[in-house]
Amino acid sequence: MLIVTATWAYWAYRQYRSYQTPIPAEASSIIRIGVDVLLVDLAWNALWNSDYYHENQPDKPTGFDRETWSHTGIAVPANIFLYQLNRSEQDATAEVYFGSLPLTDSSEFSRWLSEQPTLRVEQDSLGTFAYSEYVLAEYDANRVFFALSPKKIASALPGIRKSVHTLMTSNTRSTVSEGRFPGIRKSSGHVAVMGEHPTTIEFKNGRIVFSVIHALGNPSTAEAVKPQFPDSNTASLWIAGIPYSLANKTFEIGPYTLYGDSLLKYDQGNLIIEWKGSVTQQDTIISYDYDENFNMLERKEVVEKPVPEIYLSIAAKEGLLNYLHAQRILDPQGLNKEVMPLYRVGVTPVPGGFLQLHTADHHSDIPKQRSASPDALYLRVNFGSMDTTSISSAFTPYLRYFDYLEASGRRIDGGKIATKGTLRMRNAQINSLTQLVSALQSAP
Repeated sequence: MLIVTATWAYWAYRQYRSYQTPIPAEASSIIRIGVDVLLVDLAWNALWNSDYYHENQPDKPTGFDRETWSHTGIAVPANIFLYQLNRSEQDATAEVYFGSLPLTDSSEFSRWLSEQPTLRVEQDSLGTFAYSEYVLAEYDANRVFFALSPKKIASALPGIRKSVHTLMTSNTRSTVSEGRFPGIRKSSGHVAVMGEHPTTIEFKNGRIVFSVIHALGNPSTAEAVKPQFPDSNTASLWIAGIPYSLANKTFEIGPYTLYGDSLLKYDQGNLIIEWKGSVTQQDTIISYDYDENFNMLERKEVVEKPVPEIYLSIAAKEGLLNYLHAQRILDPQGLNKEVMPLYRVGVTPVPGGFLQLHTADHHSDIPKQRSASPDALYLRVNFGSMDTTSISSAFTPYLRYFDYLEASGRRIDGGKIATKGTLRMRNAQINSLTQLVSALQSAP
């Protein structure tokens, strides 16, 4: 009982300390990564599947190696928190995630930074900082403050540098437990997000379970009903709307331009995508050679290649076809080759008020619809039925880890969609995070 009580008290204290992480009042969203909970689940999974971990994971591939972390000068907290700042879309830091971690020894951390080949350590008028293509960090005696960017930070470096320094030196910070996201403490899942798109992710044995609340950019103006997709499809997607707003947006596609406001005039908020298998298309390969007089000669060879058999159907008012022709997105053969150089794509109006883009030589009938329901989104992907000869070889190393993905979304208050889904892994016994990391490590 004493051991259990002491363990529980230590666990509770680590949780409490992690929620004392400083966070600025201007944070617009927050992400919680439950390190302790993940470590416990991974440890139990390794205990019950020791043979797999000894044979396939000899070096702790999950990345949660406390021994490794101990030499960085960083204290591993029970939860790691990331947040975004309330910035306009035009601000260079709008998509950047910020955070901080406690240090056990700032001198050891400084030494560790200097040993990292991908990090550059520099000094400016604000002090010493380190950065790479996607990360920037600055530290004091107690904590390291950092920024993670989904894009290369070269052009945004001055703005990100200033933001990180401001976060480190600010005297107006609160803590996660006292900030504007008190509900994050009661959130479930190994990863939880609070903000514009509340999200939870849980890494279970053999599957990843997720949920997200999001908006549709252009909800259906008609009674869009979930299609009855064939089970034989490799992938199926239906959305009663579009994933994001088109208003005031401009889309540059090669040398051509589409205007979101113009597309909204025709869109009726009903999108259906089917990947049925593969088809054969002809392609022309151009090569160059030299004759005996060293004159360069162009050689053309027509080859046949397998490509995914995809049908993308858009519910649209009359006039969309003419608009796409006027913008030169379409030519007499279908989708302009400059818009889609990889495949030959035909375009056909089909019954039901849809405009269909297809890689096959002919269109496909729209799937039968089910009875009316509050559903607004459905996604199903069968990774095992993918024809690997018709897709890029860059994806094939990952396919052996994934089995099946299914997600569905329903309308809720506020015009939003609550989507829940499950990604099933090939090995039902091993923790899904372990398999996901293995998949990422298998990249060429």
